[in-house]
Amino acid sequence: MSRDLDERLVALLTVDPQQGYIELIDKYLGFVYKIAYSKLLGVCSKEDIEEFVCDIFYEFYCNRDKINLEKGSIKAILTVFTKQRAINLFNKKTKAQEGISLYDDSLQNILIDNKNVEQQILDTERKAGLITAIKSLGYPDSQILIRKHYLGQTLREISVDLDMRVKTVEKRYERALKKLRNVIGGVENA
Repeated sequence: MSRDLDERLVALLTVDPQQGYIELIDKYLGFVYKIAYSKLLGVCSKEDIEEFVCDIFYEFYCNRDKINLEKGSIKAILTVFTKQRAINLFNKKTKAQEGISLYDDSLQNILIDNKNVEQQILDTERKAGLITAIKSLGYPDSQILIRKHYLGQTLREISVDLDMRVKTVEKRYERALKKLRNVIGGVENA
């Protein structure tokens, strides 16, 4: 039944885009807002969150011709996209990652990716959990891991960027990996 509603909504977005957009918002506004609010509370004002939600719907609308319901439902697509964009905005606002985006937040890439949208949701949740665990290590350990594994920097390059001795970075890297294993192990066992 939900599949039929999604197909009807996609068809309406094509035939009568304005009415389709209105129905899309009517059906999913609360859902998308709840995701955004849960991810951005504390770093964004209510107005910023509302603007963020509007941007999500606008980009979805602009990419309506690329929606493929074989890869997942509208709700699943909105979930993945909203979570990825919210995490990026959170990182930008907190500047914890110095502007590093750990996600590709393009809705177009979500829509045309060959992966199943539900699998993307699981992948996004795992990445978010890993990023939270990395952040919990604090500075400079979190920066060393991010630079090494997400940016592909060598330990020597990291030492230059962080103004630390190479041996210090090597030791901190080893200790950070051990701490991260303990944090992740503790999360999985909880």
